[in-house]
Amino acid sequence: MTQRFVAVLLLASYCLAQTTDRKEITVSSSILSKYVGTYQMAPGANMMITLAGDQLMSQMSGQGKIPLFAESETMFFPKVVDAEIEFGTDDKGRYLILHQNGRDMRAPRTSDTVAEKKEISVAPAILAAYVGTYELRPGFDMVVTLEGNQLITQATGQGKLPIFPESENKFFPKLIDAEIEFFKDATGSVTSLILHQGPNEIKGTRK
Repeated sequence: MTQRFVAVLLLASYCLAQTTDRKEITVSSSILSKYVGTYQMAPGANMMITLAGDQLMSQMSGQGKIPLFAESETMFFPKVVDAEIEFGTDDKGRYLILHQNGRDMRAPRTSDTVAEKKEISVAPAILAAYVGTYELRPGFDMVVTLEGNQLITQATGQGKLPIFPESENKFFPKLIDAEIEFFKDATGSVTSLILHQGPNEIKGTRK
């Protein structure tokens, strides 16, 4: 129930904007920078707060980034869902509280940084070896294609999503917090992948 509640706020595909009477104010970057970090919402589920210029951004494990807007120096709201994020400090350090649907979920800050994946270069021949269709569950596949030197994934019923290498067998999309890891057998043939997304790991067997 906890993780389901959190996911309502941070969907990979944005919800329609909610009608709101909130008034956005300007908060200095020096204040915003104090909120940057990783907050634990639940075991295996974090909310990452980053700062892009003067724009505060939130990102739940396995989901896309959502901009946050200030209504005070400590209270912020997304424009895509009806919720609020409140930042605070106590004797244990910084924390945030997600206010949504009459509920309050407190998350301590576990790090004042957010781990950023670094893209590397991988030979086209290695990328080509991953092309194929992987069954995540009956009737739901992940299709991996190569367009030029760009590896592309597309799940059944979803749009195309480019993925970028952080090693020769681990790749990540830049739009959501996730990772795809490819596996080979003893002969060197690619046989499967694992989608790491939030607390979930989903194996896909190559058809």
